[in-house]
Amino acid sequence: MKSRLLVVAAFGFGVTLAAHPVMAQGAKRYRLELKTAAVQDLSAMGQGEQKQEFALTGQVRVSATDSAGGQAVSVVVDSLQASAGSPLPPEVIQGLVGTIWTGFRAPNGRVAELKSATEVPGGQLVEGALMQLFPPITAGTAGGKTWTDTLDINESGLGVRTVTNFQTTNETHEGKKAIRLAGASSSAISGVQESPQGSLNIEGTGNGTISWLIAGDGTVVTGTFAQDQSLEITVPSLPAPIPVRVHNEGTSAIVQ
Repeated sequence: MKSRLLVVAAFGFGVTLAAHPVMAQGAKRYRLELKTAAVQDLSAMGQGEQKQEFALTGQVRVSATDSAGGQAVSVVVDSLQASAGSPLPPEVIQGLVGTIWTGFRAPNGRVAELKSATEVPGGQLVEGALMQLFPPITAGTAGGKTWTDTLDINESGLGVRTVTNFQTTNETHEGKKAIRLAGASSSAISGVQESPQGSLNIEGTGNGTISWLIAGDGTVVTGTFAQDQSLEITVPSLPAPIPVRVHNEGTSAIVQ
């Protein structure tokens, strides 16, 4: 079996777990940096550990328009680069530039999903990464609040339940009042994904942290996240599951 398959699958839902959305009116430009490191123990295939590390960097534009009961949001990829080791070849990376993703932000700040107008190779990986631009917080939420959020995602045969404990604190940005939203999460991952090697059974857990600095007008100024996942992937033709460990981290910052 191809080791790349496991890395792509792990990275794909790794970033998807990272977060969901709040945006101010008008277009904002952000710089994104995402890093992933995956380790696969291929002892069941007569091989040892295989490691893969890569990064994605780029700039995107985010806009929001008032709509009934919330806001319509859109994200345009202006630039995107991948480091050596990326599972996406250069032509696929360049094909994502100019792609537009749209979604709907509910009053509680959540965007259920982002969709591109056209299907593009590699789009699923980018969609998950773009979600970390949108913190799940109601506009006007004050510091000193705490709550728990449970999110269920079922995509391409993989079910992921993530429980996140959030809290807000008062901060300042450029001398004005701002809010810090921080969360700590744990996830349970289970499902079956089809591949050329047959049906892959995937089981695992994850944990992570995420944080956003939100200006008084609702603009997301910066965001960070870090997440670790421990997975076991069962392949029908192999005598034992393949352990996979994945670490994802990322940052976003508004471009002045």
